[in-house]
This record gives sequence, structure tokens and C-alpha cells, in this order.
Amino acid sequence: MVYLIKICFYLRKEKYMENVINRKEIAPGVYFSSVTDSRYKFNNISVNFFNVLDEKTASANAAAFCVLTTANSQYPTYKQLKNRLLRLYGASVQPVFGKRYDLQTIGMSAQFLDDAYALDGEAITAAITDIMTDCLFSPVLENGIFPEKTVELEKQTIIDRIEEMINDKRSYAVNKAVSLLCKGEPAEYFSCGTVEKARALTPQDVYDAYKNVITTMRCEIICVGSNDFKQAEEKFAKAFGEITRAPAGFTITRSSLKEQPLFETETMSVSQSKMVLGFKTQSDDDDALSMVQKIYGGTTSSKLFRNVREKMSLCYYCFASLNSEKGMMLVQCGVENENIEKARDEIIHQLDEIKNGNFTDEDINVSQVTVTNNSNTIYDSVGGVENWYLDRIIRDKVETPTQYAERLLGVSRERIIEAANSLVLDTVYVLTGVEKGDDQ
Repeated sequence: MVYLIKICFYLRKEKYMENVINRKEIAPGVYFSSVTDSRYKFNNISVNFFNVLDEKTASANAAAFCVLTTANSQYPTYKQLKNRLLRLYGASVQPVFGKRYDLQTIGMSAQFLDDAYALDGEAITAAITDIMTDCLFSPVLENGIFPEKTVELEKQTIIDRIEEMINDKRSYAVNKAVSLLCKGEPAEYFSCGTVEKARALTPQDVYDAYKNVITTMRCEIICVGSNDFKQAEEKFAKAFGEITRAPAGFTITRSSLKEQPLFETETMSVSQSKMVLGFKTQSDDDDALSMVQKIYGGTTSSKLFRNVREKMSLCYYCFASLNSEKGMMLVQCGVENENIEKARDEIIHQLDEIKNGNFTDEDINVSQVTVTNNSNTIYDSVGGVENWYLDRIIRDKVETPTQYAERLLGVSRERIIEAANSLVLDTVYVLTGVEKGDDQ
């Protein structure tokens, strides 16, 4: 079975050899990367700034890029910018913000038709790049700062995003569990800050945040599509070359293990309880940890799915995810109130089974197939490729999906057992309630 997996993998690898990232520094702390693949009809350009997440500035940073993508000096109203994008075959430019490990990532992203498919030979890529650089460096100002009306509207966008997370009980439970796991660390905070801080923002606050981001934060520009993006590189290099930058460095640290596991329960009006178990590790064998995650709770043949969900019917859903840079593995499940303790104990027991070597060669083979399939599907969209490389760049582990999968195919049973034994329970968070209410 393993030989068949490797044969299929290498055949697929040959097919996608062209998906190699080209990356260079074009200004202090500004890196331009491109991946060209002639199969794509649409292109993606993302401009990503990132630094250590700070609760004090998270809301202002996110709001700044919401403001920046509403207009620029060439198209000074939202309607004018929107109409221009519509004329570019329905292109879009939108803000992006999120959290990766200890970092807040903020910026903007554009999706648009490649030049080769324009009816009149229009240079869409150049036009989109001009729009993005104008948004970044020629924003609409009012008395030297962002317009008050625009700021008020985009503050609400941030508030809505935070409230959406709270209303989605699965997302809320995961975010709350991560906050407990990473107490006292940057990863404790939500990527957009808090409703209170967002509501208190002034136009000056948001403008100051914008100036700080573009002058002090590291920037990664990633282009994916069938274009060679040479013009885009030149335009971004020129735009960033006209400002003074002093980019700050950052580090991502492994989360420290608590002396004793933390058990916390929160009550809300929910019809189905959510439980998140957080395990921590100091192992640096990320490949073996990835295989543990697949065998434990990463496939429909995993121990959590087969035993906790299907065989014992303790959970509506139950799966594991790995955050290797922070040294954490999370298990998420939806469970009835009366089954919380049984499900918790069985989830821990299934990890103990892997620690004791109680898994089969078939478990390994299925996990390898999953790894191979997942690496292949990354190439299915420009967004998937962009997301893959941004994550690898942040982690300073730039490699192709196929290179990553190739390594995992060589992980031994012994390394899997050793990695599993490095995982220690740190936090159990339960969101529960006796009342029935809106449950997302």
C-alpha cells in the first residue's frame, strides 16, 4: 500500500513541478513572491503585513485596512472604486486580517481575471496593481487623517466580525480555549481585538495605526496565477521604495505547559455543548506530530472519528488539529451535557492508545493518503497556494506542498509513538448550558 501511495505521489509531483515560488526582497522588510501556473484563469495578489499580536493595537490595525480598501486618490469614493473593479471583469479588492500563531496578519487581497482572457487585451494585472498601491499609499484623507464617516462605518465592520465569532459557538469555543491555553502570550488575543476597543477608535487612532503598519511591519506580497507578475513586482518595488521603512523583527514561541491542567466551564444558552481539549508539546519533530494528528483525529478513519464519534456515539463531531509552531494540538467536539465527562475521558484514552503503539499499518497508510491528497488539493486554487506559502514564509520553512508531503511519507512508527508521548493535557474548556438557544 505504501509503495502505491508513493508512486501516485511522485506522478503528481512531476505534473506540478512548475509550482515553485520565486521570492525576493524589493524594499526593507518587503518581500515579493510569485507562483506562475498556466492552468489558472484567475490571479490572486495579496499584500500581507504582520507582527506580534497586541490587544492594544489589533482593532485599529484591522480597521485601517478596512478603510484603505474603500477608496483611493484615483477613485475617491467607494462607488467609483467598485465601478472600476466591475469594469475589470468583476475584480475584487478586500481587506484581510487574521491571527497566525503569535502574529496578527493584516493587509489586502485582490482576485481578478488574467490578462490573457480579457476581450480587448486589457492589462488587468497592471490595473489591479495600480489600484492596490494607490489604496496603500494614496488613501483618501480629510484634514490629514482618515474621513470620520468612513472610519465609523469600518469600525462597525470590525465589531460585526468580533460579534460573529461570539455568536458562532464553535468558533467562540475554539477561540476561548486558545485564549486559556496561551494565557499571557500574544496568541491569547482575538485577531480584531475587542468590541470595546473597536468602538472607541477615532480617525486619528486608525490613521496612526496605518502609518505604523506600512513603515514598521514586515510585508509579504504573494502573487499566484498564470501571469509572470513582472510588472506587479516593479510597481510594488517603486511604491515601497518611496517611503522610509524600519521593519521590526518578531518571534513565535512555543506555548509553555501549565503545572496542572486547567478545567474551565462556561454557561451560555446553547442546545449542544462544545468541548475543546488542548494538549501541548515541546517536541520539534513537526512531521511526526502531523502524522499523530492524522491518526488521532485528522481523517474519517481516525481514532476519534471511529471510536468516540461512531462506535461510542459520544460526540456529534470530534476531530484534532495541530498548531506546531505553538506546540499545541486541539481536539474539538460537540457533545450532549450528559456525555461531557465520558467524551473527555475517551478522547484522552484514544491518544494514550497511540502513545502505547496501539495503531495499525493501515492507520499509517490512510494518514499518508490523506497527506498526499491534501498536498495535491492545495494546487486547485490560487487562494490555496497563496495561503500555503504565506504560512510557510511566516514559519521560515519555505517549501512546496509536495516537498512537505514527501517528508511525511517517510515518518516511521517509532517517531509517531515518540511524538505522541510528548503531548500533555494542558487545558479543557467546555461551553455548555441547560437552556436551548441559537446555536451556530
